Amino acid sequence: MLRLTQVFIAGTILCAPFTLQAQNIFNSPYSVYGIGMINNRTSSMNRSMGGVGIGIQDDFNLNPVNPASYGAISSPITHVYEIGLYVESNRYRSVQNTDSKSTGGINNINYWFKFSKWWAASAGLAPFSSVGYKITTPRALGASSDVNYTYSGSGNLNQLYMGNAFNIVKNLSLGVNIAYIFGSTTKSENIDLATQSLTYQNQIVARKVNVDFGAQYRFNFKKRALVVGVVYDDGVTFHGKQRGSLYDANADTLTSSAGKKLTYKIPMSAGIGLGLHSRLSVIAADLKYTKWTSASFSDQNGLVFQDTWKLSAGYLYKGNPNAENYFGLASLRAGFYVQQYQLKLDGTSFPSWGLSAGVSLPVFDGKSAVNLTYSYDRLGTTSNSLILQNSQKIMIDVVIRDLWGIKRKFD
Repeated sequence: MLRLTQVFIAGTILCAPFTLQAQNIFNSPYSVYGIGMINNRTSSMNRSMGGVGIGIQDDFNLNPVNPASYGAISSPITHVYEIGLYVESNRYRSVQNTDSKSTGGINNINYWFKFSKWWAASAGLAPFSSVGYKITTPRALGASSDVNYTYSGSGNLNQLYMGNAFNIVKNLSLGVNIAYIFGSTTKSENIDLATQSLTYQNQIVARKVNVDFGAQYRFNFKKRALVVGVVYDDGVTFHGKQRGSLYDANADTLTSSAGKKLTYKIPMSAGIGLGLHSRLSVIAADLKYTKWTSASFSDQNGLVFQDTWKLSAGYLYKGNPNAENYFGLASLRAGFYVQQYQLKLDGTSFPSWGLSAGVSLPVFDGKSAVNLTYSYDRLGTTSNSLILQNSQKIMIDVVIRDLWGIKRKFD
């Protein structure tokens, strides 16, 4: 039995002529591995600052990167609602070929509210991972030559989360996110023969609960504060199934068999972050470790994992509340990240990195905002017959504060 993983681990398929279809949150040939491209739970503030957030306490913006930060949003704000949309352009390049595709959709939906002075909460919906690729190449099969192999994948895993933050003592806060992960992904390998076609399919149907934790401590100085934060996630394991089918020229099923059950173990991760806060600005940096050497994908046993360290840094200018013109009220943000990719493919190791910048434009007397963000991400390499992927994304987020809960007075 031919398996999808045996083809991709070799690396040579990725330099053959290929096409990729825009279907999901991410469109990447690297989503063939495991559960696809894993997404981080963020808000518009995090995305425009390179994903940083472990050590950020903002009194105006939601920060799902560290659940301990939920209590930092201050009165008179009682509710925050955020929805984000994006359009993305991906360009793929190998030694021999180039291709490009575009996609778009919803980034996330977040809602924040406060139970009391010491207890705040957030709930939302965000993508957890995505699979989206289609690669076609001719290969030899036995005595036959130029048999078409088509490798395709699609689907998403999403997370519906509920987070809580508790102010335990002065300057110390603890938080927890509980996420229900659901959805499905499908990966297929199709071999077109003269009169028949053979298809192998791996499918994940997820219904899992995942928990992550965070803590923050704030050191106050005269005009500044230093926030130290930590986060921890124990990882999660998904299960899937494998199926093989043989079809005739009329697409009628000749035989069908269920293969082994599949297991995808996503490893633990932990991070530490620092945030230097002043009245008008925040400078922050995160360092996050993921123990990928403990990961395992049962349908891809030949993969070589390596532990990763992700460095993120960002800057936030909050805007001047006493500005005499509209643009003086705008908030500016910028950031970057860099990390080593978790897999060595055909003995090749390579980093992924990205840059982002954004502006937050206040509306409705400054209580709400429209956030615009641009990001550039780079993944892969053209070395050793692999693919270099460059992604550009434009995001727009609408943030509505105090939508409920405040009684307004009219003259």
